[in-house]
Amino acid sequence: MNNLLVAAACLTASLAATPAHKKQPGQDYPKSIQVRATTLTQALAHRIHLNEAQYVRIKRLHLQYLGERRELEQSLASAPAADRDAKLAAAQLGYEQSLNDLLQPNQRVAYQQLRANFTAHRL
Repeated sequence: MNNLLVAAACLTASLAATPAHKKQPGQDYPKSIQVRATTLTQALAHRIHLNEAQYVRIKRLHLQYLGERRELEQSLASAPAADRDAKLAAAQLGYEQSLNDLLQPNQRVAYQQLRANFTAHRL
């Protein structure tokens, strides 16, 4: 009986501590970044078949990367092009490495093929 009372008290305390309007991940980003991150993640999920946990993590990664890019572009607007390009390239490299860490080997191969095809079509 005591265990039941303790469990009920813990449940009540945890519900009371949870805000009713809990923020969704990514709400700290502008709407344009949220939409772009969702679009990128959905496209990637469609092509390399992400599981749900990967989808959530990769969407968070997209939000972070797009937010970082936006901040860099704004803060480096008057910087020399070489400096701006170097910092943007470093941000992209970090994104690619983080994405690679989230993918399984077969997904990495599919992603590399997707990138190669995308690059070939853009040339």
